[in-house]
Amino acid sequence: MSSWPYHFATLSEEDKLRRRELLDLRGSYAQWSVIMVITLLRVYQAWVKAAYPTDSSVKPRWGPVSWWDRPLVAGWMETRRQYLICGVWLLWLVALSVWNSGEDYLHLTKALGHVGLSQLPLQVLMSPAAYISTSKPSASSIVSFLTSIPQGTLTPYHRLFGRMVISPLLFVHATLYLLFFVQSEHPEFGSLLNKRVRDLDVQCGLLALSAAVLLLLFVRPRATAPKSGTQTWLAAGSMQERRRSFYFGHVSLVVILCSAAYFHVAQAQGYMLQTLGSSVLNGACSLAMIRWGGRVK
Repeated sequence: MSSWPYHFATLSEEDKLRRRELLDLRGSYAQWSVIMVITLLRVYQAWVKAAYPTDSSVKPRWGPVSWWDRPLVAGWMETRRQYLICGVWLLWLVALSVWNSGEDYLHLTKALGHVGLSQLPLQVLMSPAAYISTSKPSASSIVSFLTSIPQGTLTPYHRLFGRMVISPLLFVHATLYLLFFVQSEHPEFGSLLNKRVRDLDVQCGLLALSAAVLLLLFVRPRATAPKSGTQTWLAAGSMQERRRSFYFGHVSLVVILCSAAYFHVAQAQGYMLQTLGSSVLNGACSLAMIRWGGRVK
């Protein structure tokens, strides 16, 4: 007997409605949990400031970097602490997806995609919108402003959040759906996959998935030009030109992903509109920081 607990279930219209309500509830929980974390962080910061007041005239002494604040692998930019925090958040979202899904294969499949897309507004609100600015490339994003975390510290979380949290959820969502299509028969096309790949919603889903893969491969340029890899074509030109090429390429792929997700399924449209609004607000916040001052790296 297989240990895999999920199977293809035949649901009544009432059951489908209940499943839709649970999916929407998961998305709300996933987003409200972000607000709770930010609130708790602000409370903790206020408590630390009140309990341990510091003398601004005394310069801090920097000790050796802790094991947690060192790269997971030599040469990597993100630290063990950042990987741990993003990993814990991924586990929370996976648990939220599994919650109350019963043994319904499609319920779990839909939940993974639903919860993954619900995190896109947060991902945008963490992004360094002023990345190509020549004066303040580390001007605060909205999350940086709300949490008092410098943008230079927050940007690695933005990168890892895309790689470790959103992308895996979307990839597993797509994989489970494709497996469902392959295993389901269709009287005219042989398999449901042969039928569904002709439908616009599935084509949009595959386009969004392709954009997500390209986002993983399209990494930001480093100070030293790469000698090999997927971005050697960006090596030409100054660092500012390479940063600009990366920025517009990255943003273009995000636009493709969000546009494809919008037309993929109606339930994603609200999250994509939230992502668009978050992008506008985040850009305005960074612009304000550039013009009138703000926290920089």
